Amino acid sequence: MPRPDPLSPNAQGALWLLASVAGATAMTVAVRLLSPELHTSMLAFLRSAFAAVLVLPFLVRARLSGGAPIRFSRWPLHLLRGLLIGVALNSGFYAIAHLELATSTILFFLAPAFATAFAALFMGEPVGLRRWGAIAAGLLGAVVILRPGIAAFDPVMAIAILSALAFAAALIIGRQIGSVDGSDAVFVSSSIVVVAATLPPALFVWGLPQGGLAWAILAVLVLGSAVRTYSDIRAYAVGDAGFIAPFTYLRLITVGLAGWLLFGETIDGWTAAGGAIIIGATLYISLRETRLRRRVARGAAAP
Repeated sequence: MPRPDPLSPNAQGALWLLASVAGATAMTVAVRLLSPELHTSMLAFLRSAFAAVLVLPFLVRARLSGGAPIRFSRWPLHLLRGLLIGVALNSGFYAIAHLELATSTILFFLAPAFATAFAALFMGEPVGLRRWGAIAAGLLGAVVILRPGIAAFDPVMAIAILSALAFAAALIIGRQIGSVDGSDAVFVSSSIVVVAATLPPALFVWGLPQGGLAWAILAVLVLGSAVRTYSDIRAYAVGDAGFIAPFTYLRLITVGLAGWLLFGETIDGWTAAGGAIIIGATLYISLRETRLRRRVARGAAAP
């Protein structure tokens, strides 16, 4: 029997992103289900503490394999990145608990636009007028959702945007220190620092899940978060970002469907319109950056 042809790198990347969508959706639903019983600050800490256990194999491997040890040459940036992820987790979980699931997810998608702006402002990366226009469009989409002066302002939406800002800043710092210390060091440091960053707020609302069902949902939260993180890394490692990036937005469908089926939530016209603008802007940024990277690669390969 002939062996089936292997999947192309883009097909593999798309499948990994679908796994990421499933993990992110499971995590989002689990946060909402547990939030009536446990404060979101406690959920952020438990998620971080259990996820940090996954760091131990990296530490053991570094010690036993005889290879180069994990190093933290820029430890202030490692520390700052972990603190930013702690802010993103706490504010993101709070937004999930108090906003419609689709609305919070749409606002989280502002992170790529913020990351592009931070890269230009703080790292000196060239960003042309078209990408600045896409960033402005993404912010316009957020304004449409917030609709100031038309509806009563919901401060939780600002907390969701804060989560996107913190995550974007952590992404840029991770790119900077990862090029020096490696991705393993970034993963280890952020996992450990996030536990320390999420512990103080959790101490004021301390509590543990009661009953087997609550612990099972917490396990789904931790596992979903881990699947999302790992799948994102694998997806962009094997696939073309310009091809696989649109699959990320399937999360809006899965999260919106979960919100409708489990919590009776619906999306109003303003949120749908603002979401379409944000998705269009962030997708353009992803495609544009992919084209620019290809152009640079072709130039470097030319004789």
